[in-house]
Amino acid sequence: MADIPEIPPMATAAIQRFGDRLNTEQRAVLIKTAQQLEDAAEDLRQWELTNGDEPDTAFSAIDGQDS
Repeated sequence: MADIPEIPPMATAAIQRFGDRLNTEQRAVLIKTAQQLEDAAEDLRQWELTNGDEPDTAFSAIDGQDS
């Protein structure tokens, strides 16, 4: 049964917490959504960042000033 994808950790945690309240369809949607989020996060991790992707200044909430 290696064809069955592993359930994402986010879905596993939600099923453990809310599983008794979810029907079969809701569980399937939860797993599918968690997998899509995991795939999207992996896609973002593959983007190469350069210094141009970083802001020139950083706002400080404590000072209310740009640094």
